[in-house]
Amino acid sequence: MNLKKYISIGMFFLSLFSCAQKNVILYSQKQKIYPKINIPLSADILVSNAANEFNNNFRSITGQYLNIERSNNLNKNYTYIILRVNPPQKESYCLYKKDRNITIQATTPANLVFGLNAFFKKYTSLNFKEKNKKGKENKGRIELSIPNRFSSCSSPDFEYREPYFSPNFNPDFRAWNKTNYLELEWGIWGHNISKIVKEYNLPQSIYAKVGKRRVESQYCFTSDSLFKYINEKVKIIYDSDHALDKYMILPNDNSIVCTCASCKAVGNTTKDAAPAVFTFLNKLAKNHKKSSFFTASYFTVKKIPQFKAEKNVGLFYSTIDIQKGIPIEDTQYIENFEEAIKRWKNYLEKIYIWDYAVNFDNYFDIYPSLKVTQKNLKLYKKLGVKGVFLHGSEYQYSTFQDLKSNIFSKLLWNTDINVDQAIYTYFHEKFPNKLASALTDYYSFITDSFFINKEELAIYSGINKTVKKYLNPKVFFSFYDEFDSNTERNKYDIDFRKIATALTFLKLEVMRVYGIGTYGFATINNNEEIIVKNEAGIMLDKLKSFSKSVNIKTYNELKYPIDDYIKSWKETIYKYHKRKHYFYKKPFEILSNLDEDYTNISVLNNGTFGFKDYNTNWHICSIDNLTLKIEKKHIKGSKKITFSFLQDTKHAIYYPSVIEILDTNYNLIKKLNPLVDKTDLATKEMSINLPSKFDDEQLPDTFIVKISRSNVAGKNALACDEIIFN
Repeated sequence: MNLKKYISIGMFFLSLFSCAQKNVILYSQKQKIYPKINIPLSADILVSNAANEFNNNFRSITGQYLNIERSNNLNKNYTYIILRVNPPQKESYCLYKKDRNITIQATTPANLVFGLNAFFKKYTSLNFKEKNKKGKENKGRIELSIPNRFSSCSSPDFEYREPYFSPNFNPDFRAWNKTNYLELEWGIWGHNISKIVKEYNLPQSIYAKVGKRRVESQYCFTSDSLFKYINEKVKIIYDSDHALDKYMILPNDNSIVCTCASCKAVGNTTKDAAPAVFTFLNKLAKNHKKSSFFTASYFTVKKIPQFKAEKNVGLFYSTIDIQKGIPIEDTQYIENFEEAIKRWKNYLEKIYIWDYAVNFDNYFDIYPSLKVTQKNLKLYKKLGVKGVFLHGSEYQYSTFQDLKSNIFSKLLWNTDINVDQAIYTYFHEKFPNKLASALTDYYSFITDSFFINKEELAIYSGINKTVKKYLNPKVFFSFYDEFDSNTERNKYDIDFRKIATALTFLKLEVMRVYGIGTYGFATINNNEEIIVKNEAGIMLDKLKSFSKSVNIKTYNELKYPIDDYIKSWKETIYKYHKRKHYFYKKPFEILSNLDEDYTNISVLNNGTFGFKDYNTNWHICSIDNLTLKIEKKHIKGSKKITFSFLQDTKHAIYYPSVIEILDTNYNLIKKLNPLVDKTDLATKEMSINLPSKFDDEQLPDTFIVKISRSNVAGKNALACDEIIFN
């Protein structure tokens, strides 16, 4: 036993000695060891900037700057950090150390910056938070050691990588996380042809011809005039900045297709504009060979044209119709998706994916899709996709957007990273240990829940779908309390307060969708009165305080104001408190036809309420009126019926035209004709009195309530949230 013990001790010290032999001192204040940064004599401004980036990183750790030397020859008496651009090399960047010098070499100046930042991540303690910490004049480390020899290279899984969240708008973030930014690379982006043509007085021939008339909401992509001015604009943009070498040419966001003689001649049909669009792209591509021209497989760009595309023409493939919060490989869409990508890949060299990473109806929905996105990215890579644009919350705040931006960036470079480890590292580098542990545990839990659960959560969804997907209220409320207990210690941390804003909003949404009960905003007493919990008011005050402190004003893509949300809450709970609800969860029968997506009729009397977002707590009828059969015995004591309706003209939802109380033979007992209201977006309560003992027509034991949809022409729907007998 003693012999084994001594052998173990000997091996331990030998291992320490071996490890020590593998490291050498790169910098020592005490021993006056200072490396130099070397760049070639011919180095341009971009390589010089890369040298400065290395120097800034070095100072962040040590508090010291290094000398930058321009020379093609190295002094053997010094240790150098050699920065080089070598376009022919295979890998995007490489890090070498074979003797005393370190070489960081890349294909482009941008990749050189990525490489030198990778050096600091891999061989020093520097992280993004430390790199960007204010007050860098601190003394820093007095010594840096690195391995004696190393050699590593790296290339991304995708050539174009953009997580479209506001953290990525920061150049320091992009340099550290190896991402792209559309504002610096795309001369034309999205549906912006209209902005260009407004600059000129162009003829009607630039617009789509449908039948015998020109339609200004769409373009004719075989129009010589349209091409002339777009071609001219591309030249102006590129000449102003050669970095702007990508251009997106999209038809307007509708189903209109030009069927003029020239468009039909190149292959347009009444539903497919792809032939004319690719004809347009080819002409631009031939004229501007140093630039790339993209369109998107979306709406009217559907089939692959019969003619060849230029090499510098590419395509964005949008996943908007199949992004349901489930890996595409695990859905019914996989076969069609794979076939479509393969077909386009055979036609074009560059296929980019336009993907989605938030719930656009609620930016405060955590939407923890990291592992779903990881699996999708692996699929895209396998199919030969060259680039990915991950559409986030743009300039608005969304919950944990910094974490998402950070980890999505890593995944876009290397789809095989350990997501759990990345979550742990992010939180523990950013927050104090106690808070970091709570955040790590919860975010990891909901990330797995989101990934495993095959319930759909589309990118436009209400809180009810969120709860079904991953947001267990018991677990979330417990986590919220733990998070909230850290407020006093982190109240000066702006990122903490941003997260607190979002989580508080999210808890209120859960309370709203649960209505009455343990996780709801209210209870119901023995007198069948709604009693609003004090917690609802406390949460609203917190939301107001947190949101004001960080200047977060809106919560979704449509920029609905938080102030309006708070106001709606307060108005609703004021009306609801101590209101009788004799119909709460009482049985009733629906006599009308229900929409396929709105068969859950419990929303009509479960104590929940809707706001201006049509997808939470509203029962929507678009194929029929809403007709209920109710038994009188279930609503004893009631004197009237109070309804709540939504009007959202953008989504063709209107207030009802008439509300009727009928007997079972459909004879009229009572009728309400609401006044015409042309408000675009609002909610409204309407009441109809039940027959009193003095009325000629009395309420039978079984009666019918019929709510008729609006009389407006065309598509129209009715949205009703709660029917209260009080």
